[in-house]
Amino acid sequence: MNRNLNWRSAIGRVGLIACLVLTSFALLTAALLLFSPAAASSHREAPLISKDAFADNTDTYVFIPAGQTNRIVLAASWIPFEGPEGGPNYFEWDDTALYDIYVDNDGNATADITYTLNSRVSVANPDTFLYNTGPITSLNDPDWNRKQYYTVTQHLEGGSSVVVVGNVLAPPANIGSKSTPNYQALADAAIYTHQAPAGQIKVFAGQTDDAFWVDLQVFDLLTLRGQAPPVGYANENNVPVDSVSGFNAHSLVLEIPIAHLTQGVEPVLGVWAGTRRSTTNVLDSSGGVGVQVSRLGMPLVNEVVIPMGLKDTFNAIPPSVDLTVYALLQESVEDPEIGNLLCTLYAVPLPGDTGGDCDTEYTPGVPRSGRGDIFDIFLTGMVLANDFTIQTAGGPVTLPAGYNVNRPAGVVPAEMIRINTAISGATCSPTPSRLGVLGGDACGFPNGRRLTDDIVEIELLAVAGAAYEVLDDRDATFTFDPALIPVLDDNVDANDAPFRNTFPYFATAQSGESHYHQNILKMYAPVIMKASYAAQTVSQVARQDPAATAATLGGATLFTLPALLRLRRRRQE
Repeated sequence: MNRNLNWRSAIGRVGLIACLVLTSFALLTAALLLFSPAAASSHREAPLISKDAFADNTDTYVFIPAGQTNRIVLAASWIPFEGPEGGPNYFEWDDTALYDIYVDNDGNATADITYTLNSRVSVANPDTFLYNTGPITSLNDPDWNRKQYYTVTQHLEGGSSVVVVGNVLAPPANIGSKSTPNYQALADAAIYTHQAPAGQIKVFAGQTDDAFWVDLQVFDLLTLRGQAPPVGYANENNVPVDSVSGFNAHSLVLEIPIAHLTQGVEPVLGVWAGTRRSTTNVLDSSGGVGVQVSRLGMPLVNEVVIPMGLKDTFNAIPPSVDLTVYALLQESVEDPEIGNLLCTLYAVPLPGDTGGDCDTEYTPGVPRSGRGDIFDIFLTGMVLANDFTIQTAGGPVTLPAGYNVNRPAGVVPAEMIRINTAISGATCSPTPSRLGVLGGDACGFPNGRRLTDDIVEIELLAVAGAAYEVLDDRDATFTFDPALIPVLDDNVDANDAPFRNTFPYFATAQSGESHYHQNILKMYAPVIMKASYAAQTVSQVARQDPAATAATLGGATLFTLPALLRLRRRRQE
């Protein structure tokens, strides 16, 4: 490749370079979709909790690790939009809050087992503003000035409790190569174990990459960037952006023997998470004190299903109350507003819309008289109304009508994530589908929730009726149009950082030094920019500094966004 181009030849190639950008942008985008890392819901979901970030649940997960059949992962994240460079007071657990993960193992909508995290900060030298006075090379390094310790306690219904891990160190913030030169080793050192009667419990609690992904412009009247108008934008920026890329959250991750949770009673578990705050500024580490201020089970429920006037109330009540107040929630569940918008804005047909007015009909006071599919997914677990084919290690398998996917016997309707622990191993798709059950993968959302499940698209498709014929089908005139699958897609299909294959499974916390915000895949660029904007930028830089342009691009015919970034930085310098 000739990199010794003279000034005039460089000027003459500006137009060609700009044209190549357009072609190469398309090639790059295709490459990103093909070679993206292994794929990452509710952030700021209610008015009150949006003003209390350190108590705000962002996501709850429950899944059986790939290739395993006897262990399960319970995980929850809090504190949305943690900037990795947020010093000198870096993000940490709030010592005045209690963080909970709840498990219902008999379907009665109350917690049978609760895991509670409480924390305390220890400052070695209060006379410095520094978080660390030198490189942190171990969890016990004296240069780490502000350490945080935490305890996780298991509480059983009825009052007995046991400390799973007590007064152990959370990992520090991932500051950068000077302060945390081997951050992965620090994170790994913060994995702890507890020997329970049914086997070992693994624990990690600390900062991780935010495992969710979404283009938050979806809140601009359900805009899905990257799609043609009217679903996407006709003007300005129609390029999808992962709005939570480059950010961290605080996650409590537990890997537990399934038998420890099911206790041989019921294979289906219900899981949700929450946060409690004390009204007296005094917290009891036994978990007996505190008022619930945040609650999160099924992703996006409070964020986009519960109406504004009930969001704060929903955060304050336990699932055991859901059925008693269902008269207030029925319309939101059985005639969801997102469905009304999809129909009104984009003419997406709805099941049960007998009046043709973009509203599903339901009988007030009669649960499940409207959208039975949404009712089942969110409140009871799923039982098939019709045959459904899944992909397994042994090939396609058709599950018959009446097959119980994840509904506990004698279930009390309540909002939580439900997982059938008997569905695992060879029953899972050999190639996990990011669309979960809708993609023919019985081991994905909404049968549990994996890190790699694409929640935004699954729930959009579900509201559009993708599961209706399988779960309800009382409206025999409704047929889901599969052409909607590539349209109801925000084109952000993977997390910006690769997940780990081993505990704690989350991607390691983003570094204050090397992270990028607003990107789809940070390994390639800080943002996949609009092709025309990229071409314009290259042209401007090349006109102002053609020698630098030539030195950077040379005779290359494949333009990459990192090269564009180098050009822009060179001009800034």
